[in-house]
Amino acid sequence: MSSVPSDPVSAVEACADRAKVRPCANPRHVVQFYFDHRFLVRSLAEYVHGALDAGSSAIIVATKPHRESLMKELECRDVDVAAVASQGRLVSMDASDTLAQVMVDGSLEEGLFRGRVGSVIALAAAAAHGKQNHQVVVFGEMVTLLWERGDPTSALRLEQFWNRLSAVQPFRLRCAYPLGSFDREVHMQLFSQICGEHQVVIPAESYTDLADENQRLRTVARLQQSEQVLKTESVECRVARLQKRQIENENLQLVGEIRKHETAEEELRRFTRRLLAARDEEQRRIAAELHENTAQLLAALSLYFGVLHEEKAFLNPKVASVIQRSRSVSDKLLREIRKLSHLLHPPTLDDIGLGSAIAEYVDQLRSSSQARIELDIAEGLGRFSRKLEIAVFRIVEEALESIRPTSGAAFVLVRLRRSSNALEIEIQNHHRGASPAQASTRPDTRIMAIHERALEHGGSVQLTSDLTATLLRVTLPLASETATRG
Repeated sequence: MSSVPSDPVSAVEACADRAKVRPCANPRHVVQFYFDHRFLVRSLAEYVHGALDAGSSAIIVATKPHRESLMKELECRDVDVAAVASQGRLVSMDASDTLAQVMVDGSLEEGLFRGRVGSVIALAAAAAHGKQNHQVVVFGEMVTLLWERGDPTSALRLEQFWNRLSAVQPFRLRCAYPLGSFDREVHMQLFSQICGEHQVVIPAESYTDLADENQRLRTVARLQQSEQVLKTESVECRVARLQKRQIENENLQLVGEIRKHETAEEELRRFTRRLLAARDEEQRRIAAELHENTAQLLAALSLYFGVLHEEKAFLNPKVASVIQRSRSVSDKLLREIRKLSHLLHPPTLDDIGLGSAIAEYVDQLRSSSQARIELDIAEGLGRFSRKLEIAVFRIVEEALESIRPTSGAAFVLVRLRRSSNALEIEIQNHHRGASPAQASTRPDTRIMAIHERALEHGGSVQLTSDLTATLLRVTLPLASETATRG
C-alpha cells in the first residue's frame, strides 16, 4: 500500500499524476471532476505539458484564474510559454468571452460555435508539428460556466456540439466540473447525462489519489454502501414528505372546520343579539300598550263602578253587592296591569334614568323575597345612551333572576359603579347552606344572555362561585358614551 505525501502540494501533484487517462487509448472527449482547484490546475498542466512536449498544440478555454494558474504551472515545468504561444501551439481563450460569442439572445448557436472554435482548432492544428493522429488538445470550461449559471440544458447541448465538431476535426477535449456543484438529488440524472456525453470519466482526487487497487476497490464498495444508505434515506424522506403533506392537508381541513364553527358561533351571537333587541323592543311596546290603553280603560271601568257604588241606596242589595265586588276586581286588575307594565319596561328608565329604574325594580323584588336585598348605586351615576341603559337594566334583571334568593339566601348585594371609562356592575349573592346550582333558575340561558348583552357593548363578564357566595361582575366601557351626570 502506497503512502500519501504529507505535504499538501505534493499530495495534489501525486493526485494529478494519477489522473492521467488510462481506460482507452486516445479518447476524444474526457470529463474530469475535482474538489480542489489546485488539483485541477496541476492535472491540466500535466495534460497540456504532455501534448506540447509531443509537438501537439493546446487550446485553453478557461476562466482567468485557471488560465493564469495554468501558465505559472507550465513555467514551473520548464515550458517556454511565450515561445509556444508565438508558434501558435498554445492558445489561451477566456471562457466567458468565448461563450458570449457563440450565443444569441441567451441561446447557444451551433453555427457560431463551429465558426469560432473550429477556426481556432484548425489554426492550432496547422501550427502543430507532432506525428500523432490528434495534434490538438483542448481544455474547455464553458460548460462549467453554463452549469454554474443554472442552465444545465445548455451545458449538455454544448457537450454535444463538441462531440459533433470532433467528428469532423480531429482533437482531444477535456472538460472539468467541480464535484461540489452536484450536491442535490435532482442533479443525479443530469450528472449521468453529462458522463454519458464523454468517453472517459476521471473521478475527483479523493479517488484518483488511491494508487493501490485494493484501496480503490474498498472505496468503490464504501461508495456503493453509501449510495444504498442514501437511497433508503431518500425513500424515507419521500414517505415523510408525503405524511407531512397529508398532515398539512388534514390541518387545513381542520382549520376550515374551525372557521366554519367560528362563523356559525358568530352568526349565533348576532342572532341572539337581534333576538334580545327584538324582545326588549317588544316588551317596551307591550308595556306602553298596557300603560297607555289597557290601564286607562281599567281605570275608567273602576271609575264607573265607583259611580254606581254611590247609588247603592237606590239599588237592589244583591246588585249593589255585585257592583262592589266588581269594583274591587277592577282595582286589583289595574294594579296588576300597572305592575306588569313596570316589569316589562319601567317608564322610570326612560323618564328618570337607570339608577331610579333599578331601585324601583329592587323594591318590587324585595316584597316577594325572603332575603335581604341591598342596593349600592354610586352618587351621580348619570344618564347613558338608551341602548346602554336598557342593556344594564336587563343585565341586573337577568342576574337577579339567575341567582334569585331563596330561603337559603342570607342577602344579595347589587352595586353599580362608574369610572371615567367604564361602568361596573356587581351582584353578589351570599348563600346559607345552599349551593349555587340550587339557587339558580335557568342559569345557563340567563348567563348567556348577560354575556351577549355585555359583548354587544364591548364589555366583559366574570362569574365566580363557591358554596358560600356567587359573584357576577360585568364591566362595560364608556369610551363612546356621552352621558350626563344627574
